[in-house]
Amino acid sequence: MACLLSTNSQAKPLLRCYVSYAGSMQTIESQIVPDPYDVKTTDIGERFTFKAVMVGKAQQIDYIKLYAYFQTRRSDIPVHQATYRPPFKVSSKESPLTPQNSVYAGDVERELQYRCTLQEVQQ
Repeated sequence: MACLLSTNSQAKPLLRCYVSYAGSMQTIESQIVPDPYDVKTTDIGERFTFKAVMVGKAQQIDYIKLYAYFQTRRSDIPVHQATYRPPFKVSSKESPLTPQNSVYAGDVERELQYRCTLQEVQQ
């Protein structure tokens, strides 16, 4: 099952994630993509990376996946993955997709927090 947005061909879904670590917050916005491997990760304080993927076509969201990785000297280690499947509530008002989440990783249990919303925006 997929999610269809309004019939306005100019409206597109926007996934917005508020990611915080060590007292600073970053806003990561993602558009719908056909291939999840085209989405790059975002560095979060040189300790974590975060990736928000919204897969589908045009106005149809097939699924959303959120990833958090802990950065080490050798490589990024996956520490969290969440999958969301339709139906999605998408409207002109920003509405919550996730609750506030906390992810802990590393020897001293470093904490990454995030929450994500969905909104239909005009392109």
